[in-house]
Amino acid sequence: MQFVSADSIEVKEKWNELVSSQNASVFSESIYLDATAENWLILYSDDFKSGMACPYVVKGGVKILVTPFFNRFMEWIGEPVSEQELIQALKSEFPVADLQVGRGFSLNQRIYQKLSPGNLKLNQQAKRSLNKSAEFRVKREENISEMMHLLQNELQNRIHGINAQTLLILEKLVTNYKEKLLVQFNLVHENTWLGGIWILENDSTVLYLKGTTNEEAKKSGGMYKLMLHAIEYAHEKGKVFDFGGSNVESVRRFNLNFGAEDVVYSQISWNNAPFWWRTLKMIRDKWIKK
Repeated sequence: MQFVSADSIEVKEKWNELVSSQNASVFSESIYLDATAENWLILYSDDFKSGMACPYVVKGGVKILVTPFFNRFMEWIGEPVSEQELIQALKSEFPVADLQVGRGFSLNQRIYQKLSPGNLKLNQQAKRSLNKSAEFRVKREENISEMMHLLQNELQNRIHGINAQTLLILEKLVTNYKEKLLVQFNLVHENTWLGGIWILENDSTVLYLKGTTNEEAKKSGGMYKLMLHAIEYAHEKGKVFDFGGSNVESVRRFNLNFGAEDVVYSQISWNNAPFWWRTLKMIRDKWIKK
């Protein structure tokens, strides 16, 4: 195995060919990683027919393998290799890791939710919320600046991880996909815009990225209306709807209200940094918790 720096158009194009040929997730595409990761490498098999994107940050001179915000996981793409061999290769490059992973791993399981065509099944909670939202309509129209303003007002510092810095990452991400996979559905009442959601659509999957409505529309089932519209949009094209997923139970329950099913992925972590680095991190973590 060997690491290749993703620092040129040619390297990224070759990587994207592998991602596309193996029907890998959008999280592994170079355009997605360029928006969300501070740095990233590619770990290739010796024949360059399989590989894995490796996003990382550098803190105190130590390279840390991480899951960037708005990424669910990284995955091994192509011919499978043993989990032990893969982790050994990663440890040789990254002294510290806290990475969520998909294909190729089975450790420390986590979940997300998806809904395949033909499996939409609304429970009573969803039906009640959709009845309340009957006066709303949904239209497709792109307005990134308006959505970013609403996300800032509604979610910043209220939802874990949503802050000024991560919202800039999100804005870069949707701007990168503006001409490619991005779709925006908007919630409207009597020509008044109430909010919207962003989805990313590829050949087989429609991924929910992020969205919100104002508080009044939320209470009247606005998010249910938007999500149902996105699910039906995906299923009409024969595509799986990916809820983006969450291990937060309230979000998971919302997704399950549409008949979604849990899908398992994994998390790997280690800390082989120098003693002084681990000591400083321990002190910093304790300070942050105060």
